[in-house]
Amino acid sequence: MKKFLSIVLICLALGGVVFAQAKKGPTLRNRDPDTLVFVLAAAPQPLDPNIYTTLNEAQIMREINETLIGMKSDNTFYPILAETIPTIQNGLVSKDGSVYTIKLRKGVKFHNGNPFTADDVVFSFNRILHHPKSSSKSMFSAVLSVVKVDDYTVKITFGKLKDPEYATVALTSWEDRAKYMTASPYGPALNILAHYCSGIEDKETVEAAGADYGTKIVVGTGPYKFVSWPNPQEVQLTRNEAWWGDANTVAFKNIVFRAMSEQPQVNNVLITGEVDMAFNLSKLDIGNLERNGLVITTKPGVTIWYGVFNMNSDLVGQKKNGKLDLSGQYTEGDSTHLRRAIFYSINPVPFIKQVDIFNGYAVPANQMMQPGFLGYVEGAPAGTPFAEFNEKTWYYNKEKAKAEFAMLSPEFRAKLGPESVTLVVGNVTDRVKIANNIKDQVKTTLGFDLIKVVPMVNAQIIQQSKTGDGYDMVVTAWFTPTMDPDYTCIIYGGDSIGTGMNGALYNNDIVNKNIQIGRYSLDRKTREEAYIKVQTQLMTDKPYFPMVYENVLFASHPRVGNLDQAIFKTKLVDIHLLTRLQ
Repeated sequence: MKKFLSIVLICLALGGVVFAQAKKGPTLRNRDPDTLVFVLAAAPQPLDPNIYTTLNEAQIMREINETLIGMKSDNTFYPILAETIPTIQNGLVSKDGSVYTIKLRKGVKFHNGNPFTADDVVFSFNRILHHPKSSSKSMFSAVLSVVKVDDYTVKITFGKLKDPEYATVALTSWEDRAKYMTASPYGPALNILAHYCSGIEDKETVEAAGADYGTKIVVGTGPYKFVSWPNPQEVQLTRNEAWWGDANTVAFKNIVFRAMSEQPQVNNVLITGEVDMAFNLSKLDIGNLERNGLVITTKPGVTIWYGVFNMNSDLVGQKKNGKLDLSGQYTEGDSTHLRRAIFYSINPVPFIKQVDIFNGYAVPANQMMQPGFLGYVEGAPAGTPFAEFNEKTWYYNKEKAKAEFAMLSPEFRAKLGPESVTLVVGNVTDRVKIANNIKDQVKTTLGFDLIKVVPMVNAQIIQQSKTGDGYDMVVTAWFTPTMDPDYTCIIYGGDSIGTGMNGALYNNDIVNKNIQIGRYSLDRKTREEAYIKVQTQLMTDKPYFPMVYENVLFASHPRVGNLDQAIFKTKLVDIHLLTRLQ
């Protein structure tokens, strides 16, 4: 009897904890408890996943338009509109790894009742790759063809260019791709098939809607369906009661997405109970959110904050005969020594602790690859550049910085005056603060006010990054939505020079070769070894200075549950996986 009472008391105690947690939190303010209100960082673009790619519309569209394959929060794949995950073992991937046969789920209907078939898959990928307004062409550039086999089977063939010189050719049709590409295995194949931009759209509806599609008319197969877009800052969805995945598992009947860019305002509406969930928080005030009963959820993210040294700069770059060195092999010179002097003068660890920047929600970055990705170098292997890193001071080394600075020739040193090195940065408060911190650290270490911080709009930085004109350094960030290292490699691959993404205009034969190996191999070990070589060479040449890996940070009302499974490293949330605790 005593044992039984003990068990009862334990159960009641545990139940009391859960119940007490569910009761805490702000009172819902003038709204329906069946509706979840989710804050977006900015107003979304049209809800057309094959064309538009920012995080704001992606958060909405992932509840409306489903992909063939999904990715869980632990980075494992599962079938959505595909019946099963294709592999070489089950015969759905060709032996050479280039052709994926996708068996489609039968009986699925779009929100308007139209049946989902292979025609919709071919149509959607054609728009991704060949629509003039598509923002995701480069991400899906390895797709050679998507062919209908029958109503519920498609074959997706991956490939690469037959000749690197074709990189400047615009591939605007399936015929162009057949002409300039050849079949090849593609390492991130499943990752891009799981990417939200590959959400499948209803061919009949999109074609009939014309310019109204994405704003007035939106159709998918997902757990929620579009209701209205009453103003630019708000989008309303409701549960798809006919969802093939079982609408009874979807906790909230409605979702209202509300755009709000001012972080203090976001914190305030969480506290007043006007909204349920947000990620664009004022980090200065996290403690106040917790004191008011909000739940704070944080996990490692896929955003890396880093700095760029412009290889086309006379001061910190790598030039040969007065021009950008594209030989693929650098030789040391004065600009190399100045670059290293600046590199060893920096310590981003204080930025992490600074309450008005990261407030502890980040970790020091020791390389240009995110933790958990293939090719991330674990630890500090002896004999590699990573051996210089430690968690407390990053790569900061005052003696090395001064030694490199002392190696400058008198002629080169004469070129350096106060603020002679231009560091451009997006005109956003936290980025400008980071840039000014770097300026102060270099001045303190070298005893010379070397850096001038120039804030500018991000579009201008991207434009200048195509040629390397007008700057010596950049502070920026990169986000990898595919969860695969190949997408991170865009920012330092030689084939990205001229696109604005490789802002360093960095070109190295070892890096380029191994990016290609990693991209066009399905073997996990081969890919991992290739990407490790890439990171080692990057940290040897130092065209970049990785600073921090930013954590994902959400605040939510305690009535919202299953946060760990629903929140992704990409800052996206599978809202249909959330549970309702009140």
